[in-house]
Amino acid sequence: MPQSCRCAIPQPMSRKGFFMHQNLTDRLEQRREPLLLAVTFFFWFALYTYPAILTPYLTELGASLTSAGIVVGSYGLTQTLLRLPAGILSDRWRNKKIFVVAGLFFSLASALGLYFFNEIWLILLFRAMAGISAATWVHSSTLYLSYYPPEAASRAMGRLSFVNNIGLMSAMLAGSFLAQAAGWPVAFLLAAAVAAIGFLLSLLVRDHQPDRDAPVPTFRSALTIGRDHTLFWTSILALLSQLVNFATTQGFVPEFASQLGASRGTIGLLSAFALLPRAIAALLGGSVLARWFRLRTLIITGFVLTGVFTCLLPLVHHLPLLFIFQFAAGIGSGFQMTLLMSICTRTIPVSQKASAMGFYQAVYGIGMVTGPVLIGGLADAFSLGTGFVIAGLVALATSAVAVLVLRRD
Repeated sequence: MPQSCRCAIPQPMSRKGFFMHQNLTDRLEQRREPLLLAVTFFFWFALYTYPAILTPYLTELGASLTSAGIVVGSYGLTQTLLRLPAGILSDRWRNKKIFVVAGLFFSLASALGLYFFNEIWLILLFRAMAGISAATWVHSSTLYLSYYPPEAASRAMGRLSFVNNIGLMSAMLAGSFLAQAAGWPVAFLLAAAVAAIGFLLSLLVRDHQPDRDAPVPTFRSALTIGRDHTLFWTSILALLSQLVNFATTQGFVPEFASQLGASRGTIGLLSAFALLPRAIAALLGGSVLARWFRLRTLIITGFVLTGVFTCLLPLVHHLPLLFIFQFAAGIGSGFQMTLLMSICTRTIPVSQKASAMGFYQAVYGIGMVTGPVLIGGLADAFSLGTGFVIAGLVALATSAVAVLVLRRD
């Protein structure tokens, strides 16, 4: 007589189990916006615990200012190369969540590499890996915007940029003070811990359900998307904005502060002081001020503010004045990037939003590469002051370009 089978027979989900699963799904759907905002906070926190101290750290290891500029710029290079292809793939796969999760994974791997190794070429490699992580900002930002109707885009982007900047500011403060208290590597360890938290949270993110009837974009159509007037010119303006930002606040202002006698903790405080007005300007510029002023006017004003106070940096010989100048320049930066990002895809079909955002962010990534490399070379050849004046003139020239190319709201 055959032995009876003891294998467990799969049972259909009980009614109780079904409703528990459905309840969890509903709760995640209701909380999709705060959840993605939380993931955004941890995402940027993990990437920015150490950039404020990176150039002083590299020079202490023996790197020249040119080499330091190349390391800082590698972060932008990988973004430039990957953002457009990643955006195209996202539109074709109709899946943004997978890229959000991957971004936190690469952030974790990058931070661990920076913690365990201190050779310059390996720091270059792992800093470039952080750029791979940052390339997925395309997907986080377009996913968040997909939660809102087009007419609410500027308010939504203002809210997202505010969380972004609060994450940056908190990271710079925490990383710099920990580096001062316990040494440089602790800032990298903090980044790894926060990236791990963000990675776990990202697994719960709710993807936007796309319109299945919308045409699937082809690689050829995605590559020609930059012909759109609004997308093209906002991308160019963002490139120049990031060139100045990564040449100064995210590049060599920390080294300049170090030369003025700033400690590691003070450098972090300075970087946070530049980001605080940027966060406030991002929040107010996309909501309150947008009701009273044209977005075009706010963007132009932002470039003028940044340009003037960057040109004046060589006149600074005391840290308190440097704090004031960075605060003023930060207001301008907040207007620029928040509002440019909110309008860059305004005229793009929904099915190509990620491709368009990938184009936009890939183009401005060029500025993240060229800014620190250019200013690092000028600093080695002449002085940091010369580099700052050139960066400031670029910002002022960009305000004139914005007058010519931005259409009236």
